[in-house]
Amino acid sequence: MTGKVYLIGAGPGDPGLLTLKAVRVLKKADAVLYDRLMNREILTLARKDAELIDVGKAPDNHPVPQHRINEILLEKALKGMTVVRLKGGDPFVFGRGSEEALYLTERGVPVEVVPGVTSAIAVPAYAGVPVTHRGISSSFHVITGSDGCGERADWDSLSRLKGTLIFLMGVKNLESIVSNLLKYGKPADTPAAMIMWGATPAQKTVTGTLADIVRRVKEAGIKNPAVFVVGGTVGLWEYLNWFEGKPLHGRRILVTGTIDAEKGQPEDGPFDFLEDAGAEVIHCPTVKIEFDYGETAGFLANAGDLNLLVFTSKNAVTAFAGAMRRMRLDLRRLGGATVAAVGRKTAERLEEVFIYPDLVPEEFTSKDLLEKIPAGGGGKRTAAVITSDIGGQELVGGLEARGYRVMKIAAYKNLPNYDVRERLIEELGKGVDAAVFTSPSSFYRMEQMVGKLPEKLKKVFIAAIGPTTAAAIEKTGLKVDVCPKEHTLEGLQKALLEKFVGRGEGDGGNKKAQEIEI
Repeated sequence: MTGKVYLIGAGPGDPGLLTLKAVRVLKKADAVLYDRLMNREILTLARKDAELIDVGKAPDNHPVPQHRINEILLEKALKGMTVVRLKGGDPFVFGRGSEEALYLTERGVPVEVVPGVTSAIAVPAYAGVPVTHRGISSSFHVITGSDGCGERADWDSLSRLKGTLIFLMGVKNLESIVSNLLKYGKPADTPAAMIMWGATPAQKTVTGTLADIVRRVKEAGIKNPAVFVVGGTVGLWEYLNWFEGKPLHGRRILVTGTIDAEKGQPEDGPFDFLEDAGAEVIHCPTVKIEFDYGETAGFLANAGDLNLLVFTSKNAVTAFAGAMRRMRLDLRRLGGATVAAVGRKTAERLEEVFIYPDLVPEEFTSKDLLEKIPAGGGGKRTAAVITSDIGGQELVGGLEARGYRVMKIAAYKNLPNYDVRERLIEELGKGVDAAVFTSPSSFYRMEQMVGKLPEKLKKVFIAAIGPTTAAAIEKTGLKVDVCPKEHTLEGLQKALLEKFVGRGEGDGGNKKAQEIEI
């Protein structure tokens, strides 16, 4: 049975501009062919087992030529796969999407187009340049700025247009574009703007007139991808430049954390405060969770009389509930044991499976939980700690010191997520302003994968979600710059904002605390 190909426009850079339909289709795709300009965060929406194929092209560098891209789409579809061709902007606006669609349609492969927000409109908007404005411009015109535009364009007609002219990918040919516009009568004092990496935290806008824009662009070091805008609406940039004025614009913040074992996506939640403040948040979850039901099943089979059951993380709860489901056991198996959770998110996950914890510490740490647990009566009381293969040491030792007989149940494995290793190396090579660690293991696993973190992070702000994580990092000789009083993602974001811009509030953001446990 022949599969289907979806041509999806991913917008110009900001993942938030992806349409709801694009997200829905991307989540069910078997294979995704994506471009060089694609924001990598969009790829995290794909299924964890989806085949991701980089077919990106740069000016004068086409590692995967167009004819081969067509062939790959056909090959995957003929295998019965649901295939997504993920393209920057809109697939039918200088994206060669119509060529791919015709190639596939002629060979009997069904094609569906999911339009995207074109950079021709979105990039100027992010720079505060409307493409139309009453009394200034009643039309806009989109022209390719790539090689050959000089010969193909009707410069006489373009120069006489009163509307806004928008040239895509025209940095290389800027001098020719401007020269032709002036030659055919466009006034030299016509406002012009070049916008590089539009709708991304790396956005940079240079404004001027046709008389001096070429010089200004060269002096600013502007390169593709960029959008060149000519017309009176460029003059509104001075008043409407909302995006580049954000307090964290240009800041790159690397977030480690954990990959969700079930969804294959970062489980540490959004970083709305930082993104709303203009930062580029780079999600590279360094910890991969693998559920191990065997040890939990063995414990449940011989649980006996248990006095205390402690869950150290929401993954511990998920693994424990999964083992109960597999064994067809219910809450009666727990008897009258007191249930404790290290942190609010763990407690919330317990309540989702109808286990309501008796003890949840106000501070989301093992130390604070131990202070709330009654003495164990000199070995007469038993406790089980549901945790990872590398976690739970502090709780086990603390409970034994309080007189409990303790069993550690390794419900899941905490592993390095090698899927992000190449991207980690790439992003560290580009340079980041801050690195965020949400558990000691998120730091250890990153060091395991890329090595020499004290050297790689010595000029980077380091943020740790809590004192345990901070202590693990500082043992290596690194200095932790941010450790919030509230050990949650919300508290961490506020602390980073305060560190960078001297205040802790953001425009919106996730109001719900999200602590990450070891």
